Amino acid sequence: MNKATINSEQVLDLKMYVDRLVEEKKYPANLEKGVVDQIKKDVLSRVEDTINMVIINNLSEENLEKFNKLIDSDISDEEMQKFCSDSIPNLTQLIASELIVFKQEYLS
Repeated sequence: MNKATINSEQVLDLKMYVDRLVEEKKYPANLEKGVVDQIKKDVLSRVEDTINMVIINNLSEENLEKFNKLIDSDISDEEMQKFCSDSIPNLTQLIASELIVFKQEYLS
């Protein structure tokens, strides 16, 4: 996920979400810490990609153009979040639904 679309608190929330997913996946206990860390990094990247797709797929063509311009600008995280929330009123619910699907697919 582009860091412009989330703040540090949300990054921590996503990392905790990923930690729980990896724990629930029940990888072998003898995996080296470096391997587990890489798995978590990869899963976090996939989660961020999933969230980005929710945003991109739910923006109008006009707002998608604005979004792309904002990414290249120096706006704050809060301004980017406000733009996304204003442009996609049910964004939180859409992301939550996608994260549920992601979890089901990851754990299966």
